[in-house]
Parts: sequence; C-alpha cells; structure tokens
Amino acid sequence: MITVKKPLRDEELYFVFAGENCFAFFYLLSGTGDKPVWAVSGQYKPLAANVDDFDSYDHALRFIMAHAPVQ
Repeated sequence: MITVKKPLRDEELYFVFAGENCFAFFYLLSGTGDKPVWAVSGQYKPLAANVDDFDSYDHALRFIMAHAPVQ
C-alpha cells in the first residue's frame, strides 16, 4: 500500500511510503507567481532530473506513483 504523509503542519513537504519504507518525498520549492514549482526526490537519488518539471501536487505525486516500487 502506498501512503503519503505530511509531518509538518506549516510546510508543504510530503513523504511517500510503500508499506513502511519511505521511497520518495516532494515539496513546494517555489510558490510565488502564477506557477508553483514542486521538487521531487527519491530515497537514494533524485527521481526527477529537473525540479521545475512539476507544476502541481498532483503532477508530482503521479510521477512518484509511476516510479513506486512493486509491493
């Protein structure tokens, strides 16, 4: 089962777990202007080459889910 946890109430920082293993996290890098920028990282290496690839929470999460480890 995949779960998303937001440990800090005042931060747009989300951790993605497969079972009990955290395999990725993503956060709002820049929220100024018309276009927010979300950054995505994996447990050992970045999942994405560019931090500006994701313009929404949903877009970032869909990308992470496409790279989720098979349970």
